Amino acid sequence: MHSQIRKNLTYGLLAVVALLAVAALLGHPIIPSDALAGLGMVPMAMSGEISLPEQLKKLDEVGKAAKEAVEQVKKSHGELDGRVAKLQEEMKEGKADTVTKTAFQDAVAKVDKAEKALDKLNLEVTELAQKAANVLGTHQQRKSLGYQAAEAEGAKNYKGGNVELVTISGPAFRKAAVTSGATSAGVLIEAYRVPGIITDPDDILTIRDVLQSVSISTNAIEWVREKLYTNNAGPQNGEGTAKRESGLTFEKKTSPVETIAHWIPASRQVLSDVPQLAGIIDTRLRTGLKLKEDEALLFGDGTNGNLLGLVPQATAYVAAGLQEKLTAQGGGTATKIDHLRWAFLQVAKAKYPATFAVLSLDDWALIQMMKTTDGAYIFGTPTDGAAPRIWGKRVVESYGLDAGDFLVGSSLAATIYDREEVTVRVAEQHADFFIKNMVAILCEERLGLTVERPQAMVSGTFAV
Repeated sequence: MHSQIRKNLTYGLLAVVALLAVAALLGHPIIPSDALAGLGMVPMAMSGEISLPEQLKKLDEVGKAAKEAVEQVKKSHGELDGRVAKLQEEMKEGKADTVTKTAFQDAVAKVDKAEKALDKLNLEVTELAQKAANVLGTHQQRKSLGYQAAEAEGAKNYKGGNVELVTISGPAFRKAAVTSGATSAGVLIEAYRVPGIITDPDDILTIRDVLQSVSISTNAIEWVREKLYTNNAGPQNGEGTAKRESGLTFEKKTSPVETIAHWIPASRQVLSDVPQLAGIIDTRLRTGLKLKEDEALLFGDGTNGNLLGLVPQATAYVAAGLQEKLTAQGGGTATKIDHLRWAFLQVAKAKYPATFAVLSLDDWALIQMMKTTDGAYIFGTPTDGAAPRIWGKRVVESYGLDAGDFLVGSSLAATIYDREEVTVRVAEQHADFFIKNMVAILCEERLGLTVERPQAMVSGTFAV
């Protein structure tokens, strides 16, 4: 079984190895000489770098040897097959003698000798193939004479007369190194382009995110606020006596809807040619508007089209009694965390649950870095990815709030009224934009703010 497999593999290898050589001997080469010339072998032979006749002579010799090796291996395998069949038949009949066994061993030796000759032939063919590969692989490219002439300034600006286009020093068929330079293969190398446009990161939580909002379709908000409440609830003093009367008065308030907007000029061609850029402009306009909205909701003074913000309407923080109670409990000096807890208590006393705190970026960073006496962080570890919270309330990091100031409150104590949500519009009807192919990109929103319970909004400072 193994002898048959080995024989088949041998025949297959011989067929592949001898194919090119035998084809060349018969006058029908598989790779014609003109094709070899196209690959650069014939010109190099002409220049004396390689000897094409010598290579063909070697190929002829290898072909003859391959043909003889094929015949010898076939003959040896045939004799071996006959000896094996005879030996197997005599062994079944119990007639195998010394002569038969010797003949079998002699056939095996002949096959081994033929296969060794075939191995030698295979090495010679491999060597010739490597030489051919080296010839083809080292044939280097250069700009042709015609290409250099066509690139010459004289050809581009020719107006008649005798003009020298190009001068070549050295042989016309010399080899040039292929490099990454601009005059070689460098023009084929493209720089890696990072996709998209790198923009600033998205904004964090803002005051809008912690307040309730309502959509409206008018330009003003009328609402009624409780002005005074007197609680006289108590027991009835005996049957038939008058019950206690409590007092409750209201006042009507009107809050205007204001507009927050900004715009930028842009080329119409840019917006048409680069759609992604249009999206970036849209996004940046919205981000800028969001930051200004946050500032207006917090600090607007209610004049000149501004909203009346939370801080101007908030109740002042009262720290009285905090330090005395801490000292009595042996708690030391009041910290930022203590002041915030005291402010949350003030909101709760206004009958509304405290739900958020607005802090400056600096103050929140200092609070997060506070540690216990043994060096452990109070607010978890630096690797925690939880949303910012303190005393269970959400923390809004404000870009506009000064360090040392804070605002705490209840989400139920104020309402945002959206007349028009953020919109982006494009128009060319501005100044001379039409004749300049320019457009104005406008981003705006209309909204109002009401603070129904100012006592549940507490504004203060840590430096008290």
